[in-house]
Amino acid sequence: MTVVLLAAGRSSRTSDLKSLYRVEGEYLINRQIRQLRSYGYDVAVVLGHAFDQISAILPDGVKVIRNEVYEEGMFSSVKRAFETLDAPELYFCQVDRPVPDKRVFEALSRSNSAVATAFFEGHRAPPQRISAVMRSDLLASDAGRLDAWIEATGIAEAVDVDDPKVVLNANTDEELRRIFG
Repeated sequence: MTVVLLAAGRSSRTSDLKSLYRVEGEYLINRQIRQLRSYGYDVAVVLGHAFDQISAILPDGVKVIRNEVYEEGMFSSVKRAFETLDAPELYFCQVDRPVPDKRVFEALSRSNSAVATAFFEGHRAPPQRISAVMRSDLLASDAGRLDAWIEATGIAEAVDVDDPKVVLNANTDEELRRIFG
């Protein structure tokens, strides 16, 4: 299983880069990579803003993808991952959201739909699983946003999960402290 960690943005609503936020002495991005690897998953990271600074602190063995058009938004990073990686399906997480429990990924993997997203108490949230059969459609899309593309496919399955972490999103310094400590 390949999980893509999206971390290309400017972190414009926080005082520092979210990827470099320190959690118990460890960079947030490295903590998330470590957790995903502990599940036995391959990890790729899409970087854009501050590429050199962030890529320099990543652990060995992480596939690093450069998104030079990151200012176009997160969907451009998803596209870049599909342009770069050759995998039967990709799972997408975001650096400003806690990595969910392994059982969330397992639930998404059991979906028969080519596109599946976590669903917790009425809210669709990451992670998302997108099968490689959707690659051409995704790369040709001008939806502009991942959630808009997912909705437009008309086939996306909302997979019920029991991990409340999927709906947490650290967009401010206060939220980073509250969610990650």
